[in-house]
Amino acid sequence: MCGRFTSTEDKENIIKLFPNSKVLNYAHNSYNISPSNIVNIIYENNHKLLIDTFIWSYSFFSKQYNVTQFVINARIETINDKYLFKESFTKRKCLIIANGYYEWKNINNQKQPYLISIPRNELLFFGGIWREEIRDNKKMNVVCIITKEANENLSYIHNRMPLIMSHNEGLDFLNDDKNEFLRKNKSIIEDDLDFYPVSKIVNNPKNNDENCLKEISL
Repeated sequence: MCGRFTSTEDKENIIKLFPNSKVLNYAHNSYNISPSNIVNIIYENNHKLLIDTFIWSYSFFSKQYNVTQFVINARIETINDKYLFKESFTKRKCLIIANGYYEWKNINNQKQPYLISIPRNELLFFGGIWREEIRDNKKMNVVCIITKEANENLSYIHNRMPLIMSHNEGLDFLNDDKNEFLRKNKSIIEDDLDFYPVSKIVNNPKNNDENCLKEISL
């Protein structure tokens, strides 16, 4: 899965990469993004490329538990079958701007966080889907990160990983009407991903500064 990530890319660099885009909103650097936070995304609307901030999590009402529940990830293996995701995947793909993500490995019954990125903390994009929801009588746009089975290298940490893309792959993904990523979902930059252990301060989303990125010794 993907439950925390970093996004520290300058807005100016994103504009250079997507020169024909229009910036509606752009959030400041965040070193420990958690569910329900705002995230920087890129999506198409009426054939225009837009950069905006959406809320990370889909909501749905659980009849089983009689409560509203939230989902932050969508599995690529079943995304085209699940009612919650199918329409979004068909009509509303997006790119989430990131520089890495955190995952936890169980070591001696202790969960140790690792930062996974292209060394060090280079720009990458997560494949995502989005939709409009009404919460507390307010319209808002929300986003979900698409995940896949982890590659051999990253399976040391966890068995799932976000669907990552380069800049060019991301543009193709946004225009992928045939959903080619259902069949071929490995990025050309995936083998460049590396990881290292970081402090458990990232366990608390209130901790959000450069210290979250520092490598530690185990």
